[in-house]
Amino acid sequence: MRSLGMRFCTVAICACLAVGSISPLGAQKGFLEDLKLDPAATAGTDEEAVTVSASFTIDPDGQNGKLSITAEMGTGYHVYSITQPEGGPIRTKIKLEANNGFDLIDDFKPVEPPAEHLDKIAFPGVVLEEHEGTVIWTAAIRFARGVEPANLAIAGKLYAQACNAEHCNPPTDFPFTAKLATALPSVRRNNASANGERQPLSEKTVALPSTRTPPVSKGLVAEDVAGFGEYTGDKQVMFRAYIEPKVVEPGGKTLLVVTAEPNQDSSWHIYAAGNEVPNTGNKPTLIVLTVPSGLVPGDPVADVEAVKGADESLGYYDAPVTWTTELVVPKDAKPGTLTVVGIVGYQTCTDSSCLQPTAVGFEAHVSVGREAIEGQSPVTFTGKRSYDDAKKAKPASRVGVDLKQIKRPAEDADRTSLMQMMLFGFAGGLILNLMPCVLPVIGLKVLSFIEQGGHDRRRILLLNVWYSLGMLAVFMVLATLPVAFRLLRNEDFGWGQQFAYDGFNITLAAVVFVMALSFLGIWEIPIPGFVGGGKVGELATKEGFSGAFAKGAVTTVLATPCSGPFLGSALAFAFAQPAPVTYTIFGCIGLGMASPYLLIGAFPSLVGWLPKPGAWMDTFKQMMGFVLLATVVYILTFVRSESCVPALSLLMGLWAACWWIGRTPLYAELPKKLRAWAGASFFAVLVGLFSFQWLGPVMHGRVQRMIDEQIARRLDGTGTDQAPIKDENELPWQQFSMAALERFTAEGKTVLIDFTADWCLTCKTLESTVLNTARTREYVQENDIVTMVGDVTHFPPETSELLETLSGGRQVPVLAIFPGTRPNEPIVLRDAYTPGLLFEKLKEAGPSKGAPGNGATAMKTSP
Repeated sequence: MRSLGMRFCTVAICACLAVGSISPLGAQKGFLEDLKLDPAATAGTDEEAVTVSASFTIDPDGQNGKLSITAEMGTGYHVYSITQPEGGPIRTKIKLEANNGFDLIDDFKPVEPPAEHLDKIAFPGVVLEEHEGTVIWTAAIRFARGVEPANLAIAGKLYAQACNAEHCNPPTDFPFTAKLATALPSVRRNNASANGERQPLSEKTVALPSTRTPPVSKGLVAEDVAGFGEYTGDKQVMFRAYIEPKVVEPGGKTLLVVTAEPNQDSSWHIYAAGNEVPNTGNKPTLIVLTVPSGLVPGDPVADVEAVKGADESLGYYDAPVTWTTELVVPKDAKPGTLTVVGIVGYQTCTDSSCLQPTAVGFEAHVSVGREAIEGQSPVTFTGKRSYDDAKKAKPASRVGVDLKQIKRPAEDADRTSLMQMMLFGFAGGLILNLMPCVLPVIGLKVLSFIEQGGHDRRRILLLNVWYSLGMLAVFMVLATLPVAFRLLRNEDFGWGQQFAYDGFNITLAAVVFVMALSFLGIWEIPIPGFVGGGKVGELATKEGFSGAFAKGAVTTVLATPCSGPFLGSALAFAFAQPAPVTYTIFGCIGLGMASPYLLIGAFPSLVGWLPKPGAWMDTFKQMMGFVLLATVVYILTFVRSESCVPALSLLMGLWAACWWIGRTPLYAELPKKLRAWAGASFFAVLVGLFSFQWLGPVMHGRVQRMIDEQIARRLDGTGTDQAPIKDENELPWQQFSMAALERFTAEGKTVLIDFTADWCLTCKTLESTVLNTARTREYVQENDIVTMVGDVTHFPPETSELLETLSGGRQVPVLAIFPGTRPNEPIVLRDAYTPGLLFEKLKEAGPSKGAPGNGATAMKTSP
């Protein structure tokens, strides 16, 4: 909490400035002079409160660059942001002098955002935006033609008011001159001479007090000198750093090289780099990035082995040591400069005493170009920071997955040809005929082909055309759904997404159920030729066009839970295109699925291999009825629990209605048939209302009470969280959440996510034959790969968003692998995939950090 005196002082100064702004003089500076503030009343001068420096870099194109203004605050001081809202403290401003050598093409922005808080006494209702420690503002610039950047000097002033917990200094102009950041002289990577002896990085000697350093409780006054590539803020150790190579290509790797040179004359040493900071004892060196700018950092690797003392919990270095941190540049990085900001936290000790842990900030500019260029770029040390800053910033040293940074696999970018996508759609539709979703109704067409044997060739062709039109009609409806969702709701509607809605599932289950009852002889569907029996078969020896159309539609609806090779790519392309292209791709899928039937219609002799019609057909028809009943059970498995009993009640009502209709033959007089249909329909409606208006809420309440009771038992310790026994080969699946994915990837874990749905038979087939196998489980365990399930049965928003980002749509199956070293470059497998392809992609992703397969150790389980 800031003291009341500081708040009063701040209010007074701002009030005076406000008066000055409306006075005839109209100049704040004049009014500040009239205030005659006593310098003795302040705890520090402007030079002690704020130190300003500046530099600029050149992009690989040689025409553009980046201007950086750095303000380093003294201990306890802060300045306000350049976006400080009106009505609050004085806003910081950056003013550049007129210069024909460059143009400012962007606004200045801070590399790290300001801290925000409220002060209800001094500035009620205004958010205060403050920068402490070190703040860097950057802006893009363009050099004028004919200007040599090496000879350019950019002058300006930083107008800021420095405040601490007790008072505020008057606003001051801090002048600066920015020049081109020069390259650091080449430094020997391992700091070894030709004969292998360790050599200092520089001949420059570091002067130390002649007396022994005071104990830690008294501290040590050290000169704070920071600059390009070198930091001598502590007399016990000197830091040097650079970036190599000078220019790196997108997808390449650059190295952050940091060298610490303990002062050997006074027997100082510095501790080895580590990840965990103990609460007591000596502190490891922390090299962390607080602003990685999209770069993915690895762990720092030392060039020499640390010395292990008898009483030291950490290894240490009493001679120069160089840490190299690998930074991976995103594949989609554009040419330009990426600014990274970080902190080196460290502690120095002698054999008898230690200083308090401290830190130094740094800023580096990574130049990205089309081709790599050898050389080194200096790292700018920005002055002292606290060790706590490095400790708190530690999680940012490894960047987890970022939804905004995720890019679809590069291979998708090449699949932009409409003709190629049309061919993919046709092939995917053709393969749909072999998917398990279609098998329950394939008997419909088998019986049709047998009935058509010996019929008129023209009629056979027309029947198959009508069957295909039924298929195409459903595909046009499916194409309309994503178009309508985009226009009306600005959302994507994925392939199979209709199965996320209980209303659709229960309706489909009811349709399939009454079809099964017809196959079993309970009633006769009043569509000529719809594989009926009894008198209907006698009255309609030829299949009607309406029957063929209906069967084609039913076959297609039941096929939508499935996906296959080529289909996912075609659908992802279709969902992202304008409406005409969407309809075209869906039409190609429908033609592909209908092509075998059109071919048989054009060449009826192809059905000659089927057995001749006979009594066996009635048995086959009844067997298909039981297959359809099994399909009903399958559909009900992805209906919500509270809706299953009402759905079962509805099916019982439909069963009674079909029995009622079946008691009246179709050849009966029309009034008698109408009475039967009216009575059965009325009864079915009554059962439906009872099922979902009364029984539905009752079941919903029961399910909710069961859930509440389970939660209560767990809370009082009488329940159990033990998972049910699984197959020994099943992977250790975890439920997907974006927070968990971010946490795992930030820890360097390779993560595999299986996007699946209860209604997706292809997904379940892949899970049992490819994923949940002994070979896959062993590979996952040996390489410490995290496996997660992204269940999109009912399309939860968070899971659906990631699925759309990865695949461009909501169709499943989709398998995504997030490499531990580059989580924003996931590897995505759509549709069906083989074990060989899965292991190939897992090997490409690499093991998790710390797994046996990471680093120099080869993977124990080879794919």
